[in-house]
Amino acid sequence: MINHLVKIFKDEGLIDKIKKRLPYLFQITEIESSRAGKIGMEVGSLRERMLVALLIHRFGKENVKQRLMWNYLKSRFL
Repeated sequence: MINHLVKIFKDEGLIDKIKKRLPYLFQITEIESSRAGKIGMEVGSLRERMLVALLIHRFGKENVKQRLMWNYLKSRFL
């Protein structure tokens, strides 16, 4: 896992994309999750989805383990 993360920080092309696009994408999530001028709690979840999407884009879906909240809740309460 650590080696994969090191690859992200050594890939100059990916670093440039992240520097350019991530602040813009975070701003969009703030706008989408704001109500009456205040940022909602779901902004964290939306940001997390973007970061997971970045990892999936870089390493492939089969190499990124993600636990879906629905599966977690279903296993706990149903």
